[in-house]
Amino acid sequence: MAPDYHRVKLRGKSFKGQDLTGVDFSYSDIRGANFTGAILRGANFSHAKAGLQRRWFVILVIFSLLLSLLSGSIAAVGGSLVGFVLTEQNQPNLYVGVASLIVLVIFFLLAIRKGIVAATGFLAVAVAWVAVAAVAWAGIVAVAWAGLAADTGAMGLAQLVAVIVTGAVGVVVSATGAVIVSGAAALAGAVAGVFAVTMTVAIAGCVSGIIAVAASTVGVLAGGVAAAVGISVVLLASYVGCSALAGDKKQKLIRNIIVNIAAKYGTTFQGANLTDADFTQTKLKNTNLNKANLTRTCWFQVKKLRLAAFENTYLEKEDLRELVITKQLQNRNCDGWDLQGINLAGANLKDVSLTGANLSESNLQNADISRGKLVQAHVDKTDFRGANLTGAYIEDWRISPDTKLENVKCEYIFLRVPTTENPNPNRLPSNWEETFSEGEFAKSVSPLSKLPNL
Repeated sequence: MAPDYHRVKLRGKSFKGQDLTGVDFSYSDIRGANFTGAILRGANFSHAKAGLQRRWFVILVIFSLLLSLLSGSIAAVGGSLVGFVLTEQNQPNLYVGVASLIVLVIFFLLAIRKGIVAATGFLAVAVAWVAVAAVAWAGIVAVAWAGLAADTGAMGLAQLVAVIVTGAVGVVVSATGAVIVSGAAALAGAVAGVFAVTMTVAIAGCVSGIIAVAASTVGVLAGGVAAAVGISVVLLASYVGCSALAGDKKQKLIRNIIVNIAAKYGTTFQGANLTDADFTQTKLKNTNLNKANLTRTCWFQVKKLRLAAFENTYLEKEDLRELVITKQLQNRNCDGWDLQGINLAGANLKDVSLTGANLSESNLQNADISRGKLVQAHVDKTDFRGANLTGAYIEDWRISPDTKLENVKCEYIFLRVPTTENPNPNRLPSNWEETFSEGEFAKSVSPLSKLPNL
């Protein structure tokens, strides 16, 4: 007899690799539980609470705050270095300092407009060019020292190289701090919400301000640049962190990193077989679903799924996540969509267009597909039991003997989509005054896969 874990506290328990087919975990507390590689076919996790245990919640939040403090310091120090370059009132320093600030501004703008990856790529190219320039100047300096050891110009070239390197280091350090603060803010938000993001960037801002004040004792310009960089980092971290949590594709890398870090210590279903499992209204924040078998898994009204890790599953597609959670597709155009093996039981699919879509092995029990277009749709092993197919268009749908049509509700069906050239929809029953009797629809359409086009 299968164990019953209904309303049981299972925090931190390990079920790794176990066969838990059909087990009831509904309303249970499974925070931190380990289901790695487990067989959970038909298991019931409805209304369960997954995610982090309290101790890991606290640890990750504190880690985010400390990381923010450190990276805020780093960013401000980088800004101070650029400021120190500008403190010396001479033309070479001015050129290097202004160029460094321009590179930083472009980095910040790219991070917002194109994402952290694009901004980091630009920075790498810019620093590479600086490195080439510095090496070239170093070569000149070496030649100058070899042939003109007494010439004071050689010393000037050496100083210029030092200024270029200082500016480049300042830019890289500032940008690195900005990236880390953004990640720390996103991690805090993924674990504890928007308030934690605010706290994280506030700490980064405070420590940047302290360093800016310290830098101003050396030079007002140095302090001003450090303060400007600190403010920019805080603003960037706030935007990038919130965007990553909201699912902005430009910040996908940040999102994937922080979500996987949090999910590593939360409930894990990595590699588990969740075929036909039920997660209705389950809280899945900080849950690891990477590489799990999610065939016909029910996600109806799950909470915080966007903050779960789900690499190598169909949940990576935002449209599909929305679909399986809401089960609302009325009047939507889903032509050509790959919906194989997803759970749409009880879904509202009225007037949906699924032309050429792959619905093989999907669960459409009790779904309302009335007037839906299933033209050339793949419905091999699809479960239509109890579904409403009245007025649906099934021209050339790819049905098979394994398609389940028992108890389908259907008064009439259309075998083709009417066109201007051929307005006849080929209705079944052909008499527009008649409707299918109980069970007649299944008998009428089952042989259609073997018939030539009408």
